[in-house]
Amino acid sequence: MNKGQLFEFLETFDPPALLKLLSAAYDAMEHDQRQAVFGASAKAQPPTKVEGEALLDEVEDFRRESLAGVYYAPFAINSKNWTHVPEETNEWFERLGDLLQASTQLTAHGDHLHAVACFGILYELIDAMERGKEIVFADEIGGWMIPGGEKQAIAAYMSSLAVTATPGEFTMIALPLIRRDSWQAFTTQAYASAVSAASESQRAHLEAEIRRQQVKTP
Repeated sequence: MNKGQLFEFLETFDPPALLKLLSAAYDAMEHDQRQAVFGASAKAQPPTKVEGEALLDEVEDFRRESLAGVYYAPFAINSKNWTHVPEETNEWFERLGDLLQASTQLTAHGDHLHAVACFGILYELIDAMERGKEIVFADEIGGWMIPGGEKQAIAAYMSSLAVTATPGEFTMIALPLIRRDSWQAFTTQAYASAVSAASESQRAHLEAEIRRQQVKTP
């Protein structure tokens, strides 16, 4: 295939035909190839408007697919292939990152009930994945593989939770995230986000449980 001749020919295509070709190329690529070619454009695109009920439906579909093993692609690990990450595993983390980002937009728009529902499902899946449930496969997997990290998502989750939850409910959800963060060198800053977002009564209840359960904080 002669690249010069090919692109000279492609210059004659109208935009719809080029977009159709780009779509076919995207579908034919593996995860890392898509990131190399389309990653910068994906990051530069403006956020689309998120509708709470529609996003919750997407999150619930993602949960069903995850628990059904749609993204689980095991292989026999050996000394030569132990660093390999299956395409399905990369796709799961990318989809998870997109849904977390969309959920933060619900918080920004004041749709706190749907935000809490979406975050709750997604963090149940993250917890199941980190406990070893057969959702994705690789020699080593964990929250560090979530694109963009979790700091922003955790902060949004705590903000929406503070609006919708009683002190007991706030603590019941925030405390496991704080404990998890303490095991991960406090990279998500869950404690700081919880304390910042909480009302006085929520904060008092949370701090009492942190002391009672001896949960480490920064």
